[in-house]
Amino acid sequence: MPVRCSQKKISRHSRAQVRSRAGLAVAFLMAAGGIASAGSDPAPQRGGSIVIALGADPASLNPALTTGINEALIGCSIYEGLTQVSAAFKTGPLLAESWTISPDGRTYDFKLRSAKWQDGAAFTSNDVKFSLLEINKKYSPIFRASGNLIDSIETPAPDRVVIHLKEPFGPFLMSLSCIGGGAIMPAHIFRDTDIRQNPASGAQPVGTGPFRLMEWKRGSYLRLDRNADYWDATKPLLASVTAQILPQPSSRLQALQTDEVDLILGLSMVPSDNPIVQANPRLKLEQSGYAPGYTFIAFNTRKKPYDDVRVRRALFMATDRAYLIKAAWFGDGKVSVGPFSDAIEWAFNSDIDYQKMYPFDTAAANRLLDEAGLPRDADGIRFKATIVYPSDTPDRAQVAQAMKNMWRSIGVDLQLEPLERAVLNTRVYQDCDFEMNIDSYNTFGDPALGITRIYSTEAQGRAYGNASGYSNAKVDELFDQAQREVTTEKRGALYRQAAEILAQDLPSISLREKHYIDAASIRLHGLWGLMGPGDLVDAWVEK
Repeated sequence: MPVRCSQKKISRHSRAQVRSRAGLAVAFLMAAGGIASAGSDPAPQRGGSIVIALGADPASLNPALTTGINEALIGCSIYEGLTQVSAAFKTGPLLAESWTISPDGRTYDFKLRSAKWQDGAAFTSNDVKFSLLEINKKYSPIFRASGNLIDSIETPAPDRVVIHLKEPFGPFLMSLSCIGGGAIMPAHIFRDTDIRQNPASGAQPVGTGPFRLMEWKRGSYLRLDRNADYWDATKPLLASVTAQILPQPSSRLQALQTDEVDLILGLSMVPSDNPIVQANPRLKLEQSGYAPGYTFIAFNTRKKPYDDVRVRRALFMATDRAYLIKAAWFGDGKVSVGPFSDAIEWAFNSDIDYQKMYPFDTAAANRLLDEAGLPRDADGIRFKATIVYPSDTPDRAQVAQAMKNMWRSIGVDLQLEPLERAVLNTRVYQDCDFEMNIDSYNTFGDPALGITRIYSTEAQGRAYGNASGYSNAKVDELFDQAQREVTTEKRGALYRQAAEILAQDLPSISLREKHYIDAASIRLHGLWGLMGPGDLVDAWVEK
């Protein structure tokens, strides 16, 4: 049964040597020498501070509640998972020092590090058990798959935790990372509280991580200082990190050019600004450690006329995605060809091609809307529609404006509604009070982590989960079966079946796939290597 909405309104490790296939803009910039090589970094230096430009305040500092990039950058520097994942999708230890896996793939026995929470309390196996069962499983939009497969958790010693799964789960170790939804929280602070409203999810976080939140002036900045009691005495290298809130992209770029900030994350970059950064000898472009992402439009299938697949298909066919890539994204990325990213090759269904199934064809789109019983009025309008998107992402504003112009040809009067992220997250994911939403999700290197959440019935009501309200029992069954298989061959076959159904039902329309590109000062090093928005614990700055 579909999850109902709120009733309000209705290395640590070495730098990655291998990257997944890049988007067109990334490939061009690398060929032109515009993206720096992490292998050329000089010897790390300890001390110093950096400033990062963010487009908006994080909605939460608890990375178990959201997959937002700003939230992950700050939250995963304060809280940590048992594991960490490199940009090449390799899993390594973090709060878990080591582990063994049973031959049947169902039992994981972890040896935990000796670490302290930032209030001085000891980190123990009880924190792990509580977090995985009471927070990550219930609230994380991407830990859902792992959480549902946990049969039991034993805590035989403070430094040992044994997790028993009902079935094997291929990406289980990946899901135990902070970026994978597995951030560990202090049980003594979160137990018997409202997880979302607990101060430790907001302005008073208490983690085990390399940085502490020292100050948060909303709408202005957040300041993190080195955690002097961090379990790795050699880290972090930086003394402090300031996240400056700069909603306007022009302000972010200007601040980077004048050395007022050292980093702009790819999500906050306007693609047309990349050549400006590339031309500045004091700046550089770096490929983000994030797995490939994709931008899509989620239809609220609970509302008319979006509950009619003919309407969804018509709107897709009235969208010139190649033009959007060229005009709104300045060639940054490529047109998506299916519901699954082709960057995850073993799960991709090559028989599905959206460009053939739903080509840009306004005549065909008009016929579908006629069949759906949506005639034009005296002004030529079939219906009015509203699309929401984050106000701090200028590229999505450009996409929405272009779509408004395109959809006029089929009699759809599209209204644009930019929203602050906190407001948008509540409207879209909690209250379901929207018609269409433009969003970008990360694949996280595995469909069970980054793609299932878009379509799974159970992911409804979770931040960055299933916004459309789509629910298909067969798709849910295929996703559940795929996550239980161990080999990519068996898992891929199931995901390809699910993709066939999703391509027909079309609860969302994929616009583009891309790799994120960060803009940074040439003085900043060490940030790139882990999967996610940035590896602050290994970051350092030339003095």
